[in-house]
Amino acid sequence: MQTIRVLDTNDSLTEVVLDERTFFLHLSWNSEAELWSLAIENAYNELIIAGIALVPDTPLLDRFRYLPVPAGELLVLTPDGRDSISREALPAGDVALVYIEADEVKSGSL
Repeated sequence: MQTIRVLDTNDSLTEVVLDERTFFLHLSWNSEAELWSLAIENAYNELIIAGIALVPDTPLLDRFRYLPVPAGELLVLTPDGRDSISREALPAGDVALVYIEADEVKSGSL
């Protein structure tokens, strides 16, 4: 499991290596809807998917397997079972954006 650091800004682009492939994660805070959204780009900055709402403790990529998304799974883990993620919670580390590698997902640890 890999924790992905989120910058304390409303919009960020982070380069990450997930299961030996490079991706760019674009995280955006939507102040009207009061939620974080995610877009994923490949190593060539080609958009794979956009507009994924970060929902606590829910697999984010499972329903997009027909696209070239990372092979594992992204989750926002909440230690307190909250049902929403505030603007401050993600960059502060109150909740964590984590990547579960593909072999861990296949072994059923998710």
